[in-house]
Amino acid sequence: MDNKNIDIASLATGMVTKDRKRLMGYGILSVIFGFIGLYMSTIMTMTTILILGIFLLIVGIVFIVESFSSPDWKGKLLNLGLSILYTGAGVVTIINPVGAAVWFTLFLAIFLGMIGVLRIIMAFQIKSRTRAWAWVAFGGVLNIILGLLVYMGWPESGLWVIGMFISIELIIHGFNAIVLSRIVKEAQKETLSQ
Repeated sequence: MDNKNIDIASLATGMVTKDRKRLMGYGILSVIFGFIGLYMSTIMTMTTILILGIFLLIVGIVFIVESFSSPDWKGKLLNLGLSILYTGAGVVTIINPVGAAVWFTLFLAIFLGMIGVLRIIMAFQIKSRTRAWAWVAFGGVLNIILGLLVYMGWPESGLWVIGMFISIELIIHGFNAIVLSRIVKEAQKETLSQ
């Protein structure tokens, strides 16, 4: 298929639910919950960390069951070791969500900085192939700045950063759903008029 012949409206209509009102409602709810999450970012952070802890604990328990169902002794030891790590991480996260959020935020700051450096390196590698390399480099610089801002506010930032990031993602996702809903509406109008 030739990329020049791709129609964004038909693509959106095929990939997204045809019930544009439901999509619009979903987008609006996502934006509303995102703004509520921004207002309550500490609660959002603690809720996210507790859910992560519960998932880790469940995975650890599943690994324990799996480790004893493995016929190979080496497999049992490896699965048992993983299950102990997951279960321990889950228990610690559930018991001390504030500490887990603080340390996870430090990891996030370091991760953002590393991603920024890698994006800048990648930008210079693709410089000769595209004029968009500057945007990739700019994104890398933004990653580094964001990582530094999170780190400079650490450990206090650990109480709100995760909730803020999730809330911002909800807002962006909601706006995307609203835009797709508008595209579907236009595509449906064009289809009906033909």
